[in-house]
Amino acid sequence: MAGSEIRFDNQAVVVTGAGRGLGKAQAVLLAARGAKVVVADNGSAMDGGDASAGPAEQVAAEIREAGGEAVPASGDLSTLEGANGAIQDCVDAYGRIDGLAHYASTCPDLKGPEEMEDRDIELLLAVNPLAGMRMARAAWPHMQSQGFGRLLFCPSAAVYGARGNAPYAAAKAAHIGVVRCLALEGADHNIRVNGILPGANTRMTEAFLPSSYGQWFFKQMPPERVAVAGAFLLSDASDINGEFFAVGGGRIARVTFAEADGVFDAGESIEAVQEAMPNVMADKRWSYPDDLTERTLKVNALFGQ
Repeated sequence: MAGSEIRFDNQAVVVTGAGRGLGKAQAVLLAARGAKVVVADNGSAMDGGDASAGPAEQVAAEIREAGGEAVPASGDLSTLEGANGAIQDCVDAYGRIDGLAHYASTCPDLKGPEEMEDRDIELLLAVNPLAGMRMARAAWPHMQSQGFGRLLFCPSAAVYGARGNAPYAAAKAAHIGVVRCLALEGADHNIRVNGILPGANTRMTEAFLPSSYGQWFFKQMPPERVAVAGAFLLSDASDINGEFFAVGGGRIARVTFAEADGVFDAGESIEAVQEAMPNVMADKRWSYPDDLTERTLKVNALFGQ
């Protein structure tokens, strides 16, 4: 049975990529539950070009018309000025920052390894983990001083591997290390940091060819069904920290990392590695360390230390 209504009254949250899709759904939901929202979006196309302040301004206006509080921020998050500016806009407008939901990303056309372009790689990394770390750095002193903060990052199921998607997957996978480390840093200050791997009908999925699967996906996976999980993780009702969840279509599933016990006496030669590899691949003795310290203790124990 659900408890009392989760609200965000007197809290201020920055939502990036909030001019459309997942970010918009998140911003609208948070505002409907009382949050003061910074709608951060430079309005660019999926390849990062054709920036426009229009989407952020439009969503902020929609929130205000519905009785909520919102201000637009259309800076370029791929720059230091834009990333810092999104956080400063929140502090200037509302005097505090309680949450950050970082959904913004570009998504260039799929390309094979020999066709990857530096611009795509650098922009994806700048908009995703680099902007995320810069915004976290700017928000951290405020959250630490008030003894509360929630940060939500957006990796992707692309980290499992997809043809033509290496730059995008690399940028999204970088969020994993950011979340795991910041979660440890924030644990003593009631700052919680998590990530979601969303499945939703957005501009990124509109490239699906017409098919029965595409029709099912568009109906089953509205962004609002991701936003509810994001809102929970951003709320003071959640004490979850350093975790990842696959979310979409009403499904939520924990995503974690595992390491097998491994095979020993395989470090003396190349041929020893070759001989050990079938057993390495067959090893199902998994452990699920919460952090590097726990993993190190586990490995040391396997060595008898």
